[in-house]
Amino acid sequence: MDKHDKSSVDGLKDKLYSRTQHDMQDVRAPLTHEDSTVPVAWKDGQGTIPPREPKPFVPTQESRMSFATKFFIVSVGFFFAAIAIAGVAFFWGPNTISPQNIDVQVVAPSLVDGGKEAQFQIIINNKNPAPLELVDLVIDYPSGTRNPKNSTQSLLHERQSLGTIAAATQVKRTSSAILFGQEGSAQTVRATIEYSVQGSNAVFTRSGEVRVTVGSAPVSVSVNTPQEAIAGQSFALDVVVRSNATTPVNNIVVQGQLPFGYSMASSQPKADSGALWRLGTLSPGESQTIHIVGSIDGQDGDARVFKFLVGQNNDSTDPTVKVPFLTMPATVTVSRPFISGTIAVNGQTSAKVSASAGSPVQGAITWQNNLSTPIQNIQVTLKLSGPMIDKTSVNAGSGFYRSSDNSIVWTASQDPTLAQASAGATGQLSFSFNTLAPGQGGIIYTNPTATLSMSIAAERPGEGDAPQAVTAAASTQVTFASQTALAAAVQYVSGPRPPVAESPTIYAVQWSVKNSSNAVGGAIVSTVLPPYVAFLSGQSGITYDAGSRTVTWSIGELKAGVGYTLPVLTGTFQVTLTPSTSQVGTAPALMGSSLLSGTDRFTSGKVGASASAPDGIDTIAPKQ
Repeated sequence: MDKHDKSSVDGLKDKLYSRTQHDMQDVRAPLTHEDSTVPVAWKDGQGTIPPREPKPFVPTQESRMSFATKFFIVSVGFFFAAIAIAGVAFFWGPNTISPQNIDVQVVAPSLVDGGKEAQFQIIINNKNPAPLELVDLVIDYPSGTRNPKNSTQSLLHERQSLGTIAAATQVKRTSSAILFGQEGSAQTVRATIEYSVQGSNAVFTRSGEVRVTVGSAPVSVSVNTPQEAIAGQSFALDVVVRSNATTPVNNIVVQGQLPFGYSMASSQPKADSGALWRLGTLSPGESQTIHIVGSIDGQDGDARVFKFLVGQNNDSTDPTVKVPFLTMPATVTVSRPFISGTIAVNGQTSAKVSASAGSPVQGAITWQNNLSTPIQNIQVTLKLSGPMIDKTSVNAGSGFYRSSDNSIVWTASQDPTLAQASAGATGQLSFSFNTLAPGQGGIIYTNPTATLSMSIAAERPGEGDAPQAVTAAASTQVTFASQTALAAAVQYVSGPRPPVAESPTIYAVQWSVKNSSNAVGGAIVSTVLPPYVAFLSGQSGITYDAGSRTVTWSIGELKAGVGYTLPVLTGTFQVTLTPSTSQVGTAPALMGSSLLSGTDRFTSGKVGASASAPDGIDTIAPKQ
């Protein structure tokens, strides 16, 4: 840079940063306006393309949509902002209500004695700056809870009206109930308030709950039963009920829920109805025991549950537990017997079979070794009991009949197949006896039965060859159906005798019915009249159906002993015989066979008798 230029630059800098000189001359070149021609179209080899006129600017749909979209976005934003402001005003405003500012607390003792009245306190705190309106308190109790004012009434829900709870106010309410349950079980009591707020029809809720433990029931129950029971064999279980109360507990009842396949043979004390026992009043500390004997059927390994419900009921006609205290379960596992036996009577194998009185009974015992090892020295004993058995007719088969105790005994000394039986081996033993006919010996037995009780004993080798005993038992009850009898007789009343062809002769027909040991229900006698006989009339209970030509005597209930210890039952009706000329020289029947039918009330089986057409008609004479 030369000296002249340097001095010019320095001078400019002095002027620029000078504190006194403010006027600066603008030395820029002035702007000038020059017209210039700019081509507005492309040129080609043939000429110039004429210019296109510019179009005026018109707002397009896209530009309008852009404006609408912007307006919509602004509106939505304003809407959400309004909601946010309203929410803040509702939850944090000076006069709004939040459920978080409401406390519902249930205060109760941690341990409650079952069967005794327990007190519960519900505390409601409204920490909101506004009141709660139309407040209802709903208390939910556990199942089985009872009303302390009337212990026979169930109490599952309780509702109390609280009205209005002012802002920043605490309200307390108390309630009482009687809880039941097994000792040590946990119970939950829940309290819920339902409320509304000013300016709204909506109903809001707030809840609280407490868990209490049942300390002790008025009574305790224990069930003593074997863990394992052999299928088909009797076993005993004891239900022990003990009072835990400091005062007498009245009207104690125990109801048993017995499992499928269980048959109760006896109990002490006896059950009042089904499996319900009434123990009465238990003094403080007193206990009573129910001793039950029965048997159970099932597959090997089946688990059967017995349940016993203990409570109160002051109604002696009600076979239920009115006020339950607690339920005690007990589980028994069913095991297959080491050796089993079944009794068949006249081909029927069940705990109860039916037979006809006065007829022979054919029986068979089938035994089986259920072990995987052999058994030896098998002995089978069958005891016969019942007044209908004719002891002089007992046939023991390969066994020995011991008349001193009415038993048939089979041992290896009489039957070598009983000396030893391999695993899974089976065998069969037969027997028979006759039953007494009704009225034999001048005695009629009402609802007669015979009981066949079987026991099987055997030995199986154990460790060191020490024999171990294996046993089995079974029984069958034979019920004897009532024996009925029917007879029909004819008696001349009026008209030609002997009967004359084409002339009417009137006869009376009399039915006679007998019944031995059991009451028979729905008894009827019927017969069908031939076309040459017309029905005239009958005593009460005897009717005639013209379509089927059937005469029916509706007896109804036929008492036991009719014709034996009671008079014979008779029914009479009259008919008219008008023989045809084709019947001259014959003695036509007045009716067909008569049939008696009914249901034995004791055996629930059908019983009946029949009578052939009666004699007594003279030979028909020719028309005079």
